[in-house]
Amino acid sequence: MSLKRATTTVLAAAVLALLGAVPAHADTRTDVRDLAAANLHKQTCSTNSLGGTGFMDSCRMQWAWCADFVRWVWGNRNLNVDRLTAAAGSFYLYGQQKGTLHTDPGYVPQVGDAVVFNYQGNGYADHVGMVDTVNADGTIRTINGNWGNGGPGSTSVQFGSGPGRVGQYLAGQQISAFVSPVGLSEPGKPVTPRLGVRFGDSSVQVKEGNLFEGWTNVYGGGAVKSEVHGDMVGVLTSAGDLFVKQGNLYQQWVHQASGVKDFALESSAGRIAVLRTDGTVAVKEGGLQGGWVEETNNAKEVELSGDYIAVVDNNGAVFAKQGNLYAGWVNELGGGADVEVDASTGRLAVVRNDGSLTVKEGGLYGAWVEQTSGVKQVDLSGDYLGVVFTDGLASVKQGNLYAGWINQLPGAAKIEVDAPTGRVGVLRGDGSLAVKDGGPYGAWVEQTSGVGDFQLTSY
Repeated sequence: MSLKRATTTVLAAAVLALLGAVPAHADTRTDVRDLAAANLHKQTCSTNSLGGTGFMDSCRMQWAWCADFVRWVWGNRNLNVDRLTAAAGSFYLYGQQKGTLHTDPGYVPQVGDAVVFNYQGNGYADHVGMVDTVNADGTIRTINGNWGNGGPGSTSVQFGSGPGRVGQYLAGQQISAFVSPVGLSEPGKPVTPRLGVRFGDSSVQVKEGNLFEGWTNVYGGGAVKSEVHGDMVGVLTSAGDLFVKQGNLYQQWVHQASGVKDFALESSAGRIAVLRTDGTVAVKEGGLQGGWVEETNNAKEVELSGDYIAVVDNNGAVFAKQGNLYAGWVNELGGGADVEVDASTGRLAVVRNDGSLTVKEGGLYGAWVEQTSGVKQVDLSGDYLGVVFTDGLASVKQGNLYAGWINQLPGAAKIEVDAPTGRVGVLRGDGSLAVKDGGPYGAWVEQTSGVGDFQLTSY
């Protein structure tokens, strides 16, 4: 079963559906502040100043909605909200990824910056607000969603005031960082590649950067499955316990679930999916501290990409959904052995029980295009499609679904492709791993041996 998830950038359809009318260009910081202030005292299900209900998913989910408020404001002023989720700590990770994280106590915050409080690593923070006013004496005023006493249904958008430097306390919470928003027209931080490997001795190592970097041992042993997706790393133990970390490779592991048979990660959307030993599937969003939503049962595989979820049930039926976690399932086809999904292109790929491969693009209701036969494994990323045939030949096509196949290596057990970095990786049957940069015609670089499984990803 392939556990590759193609890295996605902006989850445009899902985000735009929750945002109001977005201007054609990034507004000034004053415009950002004014939109936030126009919603002062509004609650989780109030009619917001743009005419919608609540802020992002705040009303439907009834969860702590401080992050939903700030990302709603940023998004409706055409600021980049890629990788932001309902988790307050996602703003810290956003700052790291975009190069706009400010943890220096000497940094003077600016209007429109996010303020992250009590960041504890792994994408977890207690609260996030937004800078409304910066005073000459070093104090600031913040505007905050989910502020006040009581649960999420009784809190509101309110101001908070106090010291305004990293390390200081405002309203009893320590400021961990300020994060500046990125305009959609501004260049972002370059893509960071990751290569994750689970070795035959059940240890997990990751290398970040170019193919000649050293390995970082992230899990010493006992992993029966592992996954690296974006800035998330997950391991599944033989006891059925799932542990995940997010951020840099030195974060602590956070226990997510027990009784797990398989799992999937989607770092850009902050989603984690588990397939339990009883065949039930649950998905959470909002990062490591999100709440589980039950999705289906009788499943043998689950896949994530962006706001897509796909499953194969024990009868071989393939189902997929797009949007929020409560969207309805679409029955795609029967006789499926393996499914892969890529949100950036709206592609779904299915290897049937007879080894034939069919792929559609354009989302859940696109038309299937037959690709080839004799396939034992498939991977998707962007306009890359990689397969391993039953005779061990690894092959790739790039471009539209009618492009020709480009043979890669014989003796393959698994192939991975990552379109944002132009990487192709092949795990051979003898446990050796080779990866190339530069697309299907790049040069192979031998990586290591004794490999049980691997993933290519980037963020």
